[in-house]
Amino acid sequence: MEADSEPPAGGQAVRVGIDARLLTGAYTGDRTYWRGLLKALGELLSPTEHRLVLFSMRPIPEDALPESPLYEPVVAPARSERLWSLLRLPKLARQNRCDLVHTQYTVSPLFAVPTVTTVHDISFLIEPRWFPLKDRILLRLTVPASCRRAKRVLTVSETSREDIIAMLGLPPDKVIATPNGLPEGFYPIPKAEAQAWVRKKYGVEPPFALAVGVLQPRKNWQLAIEAVYLAREEYELPMTLVLTGKAGWARRELACAKQTFASDGWLIETGYVPDKHLVWLYNAAEMLLYPSFYEGFGLPPLEAMACGTPVIASNGGALPEVVGSGGILLPPNEPGMWASAIHTLLTNNAYREALRQRATTQAQRFSWRITAERTWQAYLQAVGCG
Repeated sequence: MEADSEPPAGGQAVRVGIDARLLTGAYTGDRTYWRGLLKALGELLSPTEHRLVLFSMRPIPEDALPESPLYEPVVAPARSERLWSLLRLPKLARQNRCDLVHTQYTVSPLFAVPTVTTVHDISFLIEPRWFPLKDRILLRLTVPASCRRAKRVLTVSETSREDIIAMLGLPPDKVIATPNGLPEGFYPIPKAEAQAWVRKKYGVEPPFALAVGVLQPRKNWQLAIEAVYLAREEYELPMTLVLTGKAGWARRELACAKQTFASDGWLIETGYVPDKHLVWLYNAAEMLLYPSFYEGFGLPPLEAMACGTPVIASNGGALPEVVGSGGILLPPNEPGMWASAIHTLLTNNAYREALRQRATTQAQRFSWRITAERTWQAYLQAVGCG
């Protein structure tokens, strides 16, 4: 990915209001996006000309962003997240003289200034069964209307951009792809060192495949379980599967797969793992398995590739954009093909090394600087000076 523009110099000073609540929450892909974007904007923009006014309901942790006069935090406590975004945020934007407000998914009709919103994907429209009924109804009621209200809609891949244009009927020039950058803290570690750390911390012996993500239907973890089972049975590979991620919802299919295929102890579930531990797991693993039915982007494959870990991912959604030639892309409903790919990676050293090198190269294509530049251009377009 090449940079699109030079850093802004001179011109109109812009005060951008940011719905920064996600910086105060759990470590999720959404938090990674906002942290990476805001840090890169801090490096791109001149604090003598511009301001990013960070609105939140709780104080932003000190380690979320570096110190900069560009950031102007405004904490406004409230009991209700929805009422805060609907009523309080427009008022805060007006009180703090914002020229523009950047939100995620939801744009209140009460804003008196232009808005930009980030929509990571619209998987709730593509396959509603992946979401609880309550979430499905709320997203259908709010996201399409918010996208119509916003001056610009940002999303994290060309696949999501095309989906949003097609399914919401938006003009193509209104929807802008601003792909995620490479998250900090993911880098190669000598394999023996990483395996020793994982053995001590989690009691996991190599070789193992890693699966990373929330335990929910869209992630399709049952395929990863069946694929490792087949690799063990058909190719006699002594493979363990380590599944990391916080509990989601509707895990009946996952529970069934565990009972059917993994009743003899080769599946290890760690629960949520912080990034500072995850980098060791990526480096110790023989491969990442990521069989998700659909992703608007897919951060775990990018994190794994940054560590030089081979990736086997589904060809669903934007994963081909992220993985590129740095991994193996397979249908999300063919466990036999996945088992064969696992066998190839474990037994063909030359192929595994070539894929590892391609993975590292692919990961370096993703830069938060580029994300910030494209976002800034969207801001200027929204306020009518770009």
